[in-house]
Amino acid sequence: METTIYYFTGTGNGLKIAKDIKEELPKAKLIRICKNNMKIREDISSDIIGFIFPVYYRGLPHMVRDFIENLIVNDSAYIFGIASYGSYEAISFHQIDEILKNKGTKLSASFGIDMPGNMWFMYYPHPKSDFIERIENQKDKTIKIVEKIKNKEINKLKTLENYEEELKIYENFNPKEMDKDFWSKEICNGCGTCIKVCPASNIELKDKRPKWRHECEFCLACIHWCPKEAIEFKKDSINKERYHNTYIKIKEVMR
Repeated sequence: METTIYYFTGTGNGLKIAKDIKEELPKAKLIRICKNNMKIREDISSDIIGFIFPVYYRGLPHMVRDFIENLIVNDSAYIFGIASYGSYEAISFHQIDEILKNKGTKLSASFGIDMPGNMWFMYYPHPKSDFIERIENQKDKTIKIVEKIKNKEINKLKTLENYEEELKIYENFNPKEMDKDFWSKEICNGCGTCIKVCPASNIELKDKRPKWRHECEFCLACIHWCPKEAIEFKKDSINKERYHNTYIKIKEVMR
């Protein structure tokens, strides 16, 4: 039985969940959803397929949405999704299920894990104690989810009474335009870390300073992994603590 886990990560939460799943399912193959892997268009050999992603603006990161839309899957596969979120999964699983139904299959099961939020433009970050609690509880929650995956447990999607409202929020999410509001401070030393951690290959150096090319996913990896804390978004991130998953090393998220 072949298992493939596709994960999207900016600050490491998705990767940490994927790694914990692999500990329980050693033969599982982990593949990062990033620009370099968008050429993957078929997976008809996997009996179990998983998608791990953060919730952005109430739904799927655009790259995750596009990746699933372009992926031909085994229509008899057990397909699950795991959403990490600051509040809740919103419409993300409904989006995946709709995409899969257009392929003649469906989402078998959906699971959520609350994790530290890092999008200051939507809400102020959770208290540090909440950050720590969420990070420390994540592995136990993931292990429980893996037991359900092993048993190929099926669960139904929750009915969302506010679906239309949440969809409108998602439809207003345009990350490719939002990167115009990133900027770097004078302390930037042109190390290029932001380039290496960007899953969208959206950053280049110009005059030894980062320049965003409007292919952004708004994962905020560039802000959170910058060793000098030199990158800002508008004024929203100034003097606010940076975040990345403490169990993930920067080399693990570099392209």
